[in-house]
Amino acid sequence: MRVIILYMKITFMLFYYEPEDPTINYLYRPLWERLIKEGHEINIITPNPTRGVSVEEQAKYKKSSVEVNGKMTIHRVKAFTYKTKAFSKFNLLRRYISVSRRLAKRLKKVKSDLVFVTSNPPILYSYLVTKYCQKKNIPVIYNVQDIYPDNVFKRNSFWYNFFDRYQVKSLKQATEIITISETMRKTLLRKGDFNHKISVIYNFDISEVAALKATKTPYFFDPTLFNVVYAGNIGYVQDVDVILAAAKLLMHDPTIAFHIFGEGSQAERIATRIREENIVNTTHYPPHTVEESALLYKYADVNLISILPGIIETALPLKTASCLAAKKPIIFIGLETFYHSEEWVNDIPALYSVNYRNYQKVADIITKLAENRFEKLTNYPNLKIFNKENNIREYLKIMNKYLKK
Repeated sequence: MRVIILYMKITFMLFYYEPEDPTINYLYRPLWERLIKEGHEINIITPNPTRGVSVEEQAKYKKSSVEVNGKMTIHRVKAFTYKTKAFSKFNLLRRYISVSRRLAKRLKKVKSDLVFVTSNPPILYSYLVTKYCQKKNIPVIYNVQDIYPDNVFKRNSFWYNFFDRYQVKSLKQATEIITISETMRKTLLRKGDFNHKISVIYNFDISEVAALKATKTPYFFDPTLFNVVYAGNIGYVQDVDVILAAAKLLMHDPTIAFHIFGEGSQAERIATRIREENIVNTTHYPPHTVEESALLYKYADVNLISILPGIIETALPLKTASCLAAKKPIIFIGLETFYHSEEWVNDIPALYSVNYRNYQKVADIITKLAENRFEKLTNYPNLKIFNKENNIREYLKIMNKYLKK
C-alpha cells in the first residue's frame, strides 16, 4: 500500500523561546529542521520572553505578535510579567498561570494537525493543552521531561494529591507520551495504565561534545591540577551543597580544584557560601553557552551530576548525555540504586553513583581519581540510547503516525 505524506501544520507549545536560550530547545531544533525539510509547517506558541532578557529587549515584546520565518511561524503571547526585583514565588505562580491560560487560549486560534506540548511549566499548562486537543480530536504528544508534583511534594501530601490529579488527567488526555528515562516511565505507570502510549527517548548530547575539535585547555582550568567540574542549573533539585561539603573535606589537598558553572534559583546562595565559608578550592562562574559547555565537559578531569535523593524517579539531567560523550569519569550524586531502573549505568565503568548525599564518598572517589589521573580510560562505550540521529528518528517515527494518511 502506497503511503502519501500530507504536508501538515505541527504546533509546539514552548514556555521559552528566542531571544531566551533554554537548553531544552536544543533538543527540538533538529526536529524542527527535519520536519520543515519534509515539507511540514511549524507553529511555535510561546509567551513574551523574560528569562535572561534585558529590560530593553523585553520592551520589544510588549504586545502579542506573529512572526513568519519561512515555514516557521512564531506566535508570541503577552502574559503576566514582573520585574526582576519583584521576584517572589507568588509572582512566579502568577506568571505560570497566566502563560498556561493564554497559550492554551491562543492554541484555539492556530490551525494544528498535531500538537507537541512539554511538561514545563508544571501541570496546568499540559492539562489545558491536552484537554483542548482531546475535545477537538487533535493528536497531541506530551513530552514529559520532568514529573510534577513528584519532584516537589511528598507523595500523598495534600498538595501532591491536589496537583497529581491534573498530571493524571494530562496523561489520560495525551495521544502519545514521550518521557526521557526508563525510571521515569515506571513512575508514570504508577499513575495509571498508560503503557500502550508511553515511549522512552533519552535526551541526546546537545553540546556536541563528541564533535569538538582539539583546542587549548580553557583558561580557568589549571592543567597541573585535578579539575572537578559541575556545569548546569543550580536550582532546588540540584544538590550543589553536597559538592561544597566534599570540597571542604579536600581543602587540604592543593592539587584538587572545584569549578561550579551555572545559574538558577540557588546560584547566588551557593556563591555566597563559597565566599563566606572561605572554600578556597572552589570557584563559581556564570553560566556558559551550550556550545561553550562542551569545553567544560571535555577538559574536566571528572564531571559531576548532582540531584537530591529520589529525584532520579522524576527527572534525568539533560547534561547526562554530554558528560557521557566527554568520555571522562562521572560522579552521579543521587543515582540511588534502589530508585532507578537504568540498565545503561552498568555499561559505564567510569561512572560512580553516590546515595543519600554522601559527601564523604564523593570526596573519597575524587581523591582516588586524582591519584590515578594519568591512567587512560579504556572501553568507554558509545550508547545508542543517547545518540542524536537515532533519537530524532524515534521522535519522527512517533510523529509520522499522525502525519501520514
